[in-house]
Amino acid sequence: MPYAVYDRDAFVTRTGLGPDMKVLNIGPDHITASQVAKSVETAVAAAVPDAGQARGIRSTSNKVAPVVTNYNHQPFKGNCFDIIFSYHAVNYIQPGEVPGLLKEVNRILKENGRFASMVWSLKPTNKAQSSHLMLLGILEKLGMLYLHQFDEISRWLEGSGFEEITMELVSRNIPVPDKWVRTHLKWLERGTDNYSGNKVTVSPDFDKAIEDYKIHVKKHGEELLPSIQFTARRSAVLSGIDIL
Repeated sequence: MPYAVYDRDAFVTRTGLGPDMKVLNIGPDHITASQVAKSVETAVAAAVPDAGQARGIRSTSNKVAPVVTNYNHQPFKGNCFDIIFSYHAVNYIQPGEVPGLLKEVNRILKENGRFASMVWSLKPTNKAQSSHLMLLGILEKLGMLYLHQFDEISRWLEGSGFEEITMELVSRNIPVPDKWVRTHLKWLERGTDNYSGNKVTVSPDFDKAIEDYKIHVKKHGEELLPSIQFTARRSAVLSGIDIL
């Protein structure tokens, strides 16, 4: 979503960066990684799940170093990053895999290092934001993203050994441009295809959800939902809490 560039910039600024910090960005969002790279002197590592995403990131900045990896098995030594960012990447990871990612994040952060993550809030504040929630709900049914509850994420962070966990509601009233609304509708018109190549069965309820979204967005437009920024600090010893 290039139209949300200022939202990414504010996310990075809120977290804080020093020029000598070693930073990792989780997920294929090259815009966030490039913005982080402007604030540090060394290259920014970017963990992505496939080679195509790595090539795309590599073409956008010579200060971003993409690494293809399973999110649950980060190929970095322990205690090596000052800050790890995740701009909505958690929303594209299945619930059963998030705890493994967070344990890896905890392992590779330096002592007192910080993890910052943005996820969608599920509470729209106007009709246009309700359009976005309707769209995300349809994409979740397609298996393209996951709308985790904020209390789930808090529990996963605690169970992965993080402390000083803070949550900040961020609402910037960012409208979705018409051309992107049309792109969203084309995604839905493709029906059963999703990013992983899996198929889903299109039911009458699914068709109705798509039609309801089309009607709603035509009447009210679309605006990004508010987000919740989680910021957590790595503790020296894992708490041992069961997060499964």
